Amino acid sequence: MKNELALTQILAFFSFWFGACIASFLNVVIWRVPRGESIVSPPSHCPKCNAPIKWWQNLPILSWLALRGKCANCRAPISPRYVLVELLGGALFLAVFMKFNPLGMPLDTHLWAVVAIFVYWIWIALMIAGSFIDFDHQLLPDFTTVGGMVLGLASNAYFCFFHWGKAFWKNFLVYSVGGLALGFGLLWLVRWLGSKAFRREAMGMGDVFLMGAVGALFGPVAVLFTLIVSSILGTVVGVGMILAAKAKFGKFVAIPYGPYICAGCLVWMFWGPQIANWYLSLMRFGG
Repeated sequence: MKNELALTQILAFFSFWFGACIASFLNVVIWRVPRGESIVSPPSHCPKCNAPIKWWQNLPILSWLALRGKCANCRAPISPRYVLVELLGGALFLAVFMKFNPLGMPLDTHLWAVVAIFVYWIWIALMIAGSFIDFDHQLLPDFTTVGGMVLGLASNAYFCFFHWGKAFWKNFLVYSVGGLALGFGLLWLVRWLGSKAFRREAMGMGDVFLMGAVGALFGPVAVLFTLIVSSILGTVVGVGMILAAKAKFGKFVAIPYGPYICAGCLVWMFWGPQIANWYLSLMRFGG
């Protein structure tokens, strides 16, 4: 029991640190991809003085704290968003590990849990990159949206074939392919109706593909849940920002829909089925 607890703690620390390292790389992706720059060359450098960043100055979270948020060469300030992205990546990777911790599962489900962890980690990395690029440039790159669709179809094909037995085609077609079609089709319809109503583009096609990826990964129910939660979040944040701007506490900044879709999907990933079951139980009780 003690050995299992110690191993869980070690793996939990690894999960957080690995997530922070991936998020540190995603900071490079977020900055360079929209500008058409290579994510490999040149190596990391200060955008102000172009001085190369040494490896010990590039440790996730720790280096930013040690340097007090400033470049080691020119002392130019380094945006705290870099360390916030790293903390976000670490926290979400840790949360995924705790959700699927294979050490607390029967032996015959260990492989399923490990694959699920890595699928969730990849999707979280795509969502972090996509959300921040969308926030900065109102753009969702194909590698986050189409990549999410491919990840969803491939991972669910694996789970259906190796873990869901004889119902492979039924489960795969209804759950993953059906989810992709519903997510893509539903948001395409919302986009089309919005464009007709406002006589301008209501949302980008990237959002449509992103919701398709949510469906491919998590199925039709997750699409409906994510659409509802993302709409609520968008309304609350939008109204809050408008009120803050009117009260002169800040200025209104339009936030694209992509980050709200990702936030709604995160809620589904960790609590969605429980929330949906709770709501359905209330409906049955009320009826």
